[in-house]
Amino acid sequence: MIATPANQISKKAASPEGAYIHIPFCTHKCEFCDFAAFAGLIELEDEYCKILCSEIESRLAPRPEPISLRTIFYGGGTPGLIKPENIALIHSQLLKFAEIKSDGQPEIAMETTPHAITMEKAQAWLAIGINRLSIGIESLCDDELTAIGRDHTVAEALTGVKLAQQAGFKNISIDFMYGLPTQTITSWERTLDAALSLAKECPAIEHVSAYGLEIAKNSPLLSRFPRDSASYPSDDLCVQMYELLVAKLEENNYQQYEVSNFARPGFRSEHNLTYWRNAPYFAFGVGAHRYVDSVRSANLRSLKKYMRTPLADEVSENIDQAMFIKEGIMLGLRLLEGIDLQAFQASYGVDLLETQRSEIEFLCREKLLDLSDNKLKITRQGIPISNSIIARLI
Repeated sequence: MIATPANQISKKAASPEGAYIHIPFCTHKCEFCDFAAFAGLIELEDEYCKILCSEIESRLAPRPEPISLRTIFYGGGTPGLIKPENIALIHSQLLKFAEIKSDGQPEIAMETTPHAITMEKAQAWLAIGINRLSIGIESLCDDELTAIGRDHTVAEALTGVKLAQQAGFKNISIDFMYGLPTQTITSWERTLDAALSLAKECPAIEHVSAYGLEIAKNSPLLSRFPRDSASYPSDDLCVQMYELLVAKLEENNYQQYEVSNFARPGFRSEHNLTYWRNAPYFAFGVGAHRYVDSVRSANLRSLKKYMRTPLADEVSENIDQAMFIKEGIMLGLRLLEGIDLQAFQASYGVDLLETQRSEIEFLCREKLLDLSDNKLKITRQGIPISNSIIARLI
């Protein structure tokens, strides 16, 4: 366990340089989804966006320091579903209280389903300032999309990505899942090969994310595929799927930089790196989680309750020094570059080699961790059991 140095004094909390905006509306809620997302309520879109704008003002206007943002991320739900003028309204409101940092290229990203993309919408998103699209595809096999309750087809996925590039997007991420019911190693390879073929046709695909399926406790998916269903790939097969993912993407110049994320050089997700580097960020909208002034908090998950009291918290937790250190280890080890031990000591006041030497030495002997050049990394062999490795250290 990590012990906090008695003389360690927490530094003044840094000002957030990232903002997350949650748009909860969907045409259809996927059967595995555990996010604050709602289908069939699009008639509330205009009212919701006005309330969200009021939340932005209420949270940002009183802050004494100037706010400069490097990243803005519109997530959901399906932000691509709503009217572009409502995205423009929210974006304009945010920029009343925050400036975009002028050094370097800011990342202004938006999630969407592929079948929400039209040429008119994509051009409007670009005009607003959105310069990165994250497109949720999940699978390029129609039977697997049906199995998890997605409401788009493979043909619609391919068309949506091509439309985004034709409209002018030069930074597109496509997202997939493995460990799906009915999925096999053969079908997963078919999805990966189809994705790489699409990337050759659409060079704007600079980033790929692929996550193992995690099923929420009350997920509707469990009514058709219970947790013990033979339709799910085994744990060993999921490891094979992960290894195949890494091999194929790296053969095609997508460099792995985080457990589930791969990018061509210069196209990492800067917003997600904010989370993994344990940096603070603002967040607005129903169910949105923020990390501001050493406090992690989340808005109400009920859409009705949020729209009535948008400043109320569902949860709020002060992050003390001990928790700050644990989060630094947990998040830092998700990155393939690992933890720079000298930088970690400067930021957290802890020498991990001194406090965790026996665990680190054991995990290095087992080839689950690598310690070289004063950096601590999870090895490729350790990635499939990274949660267990991290648990030993915190």
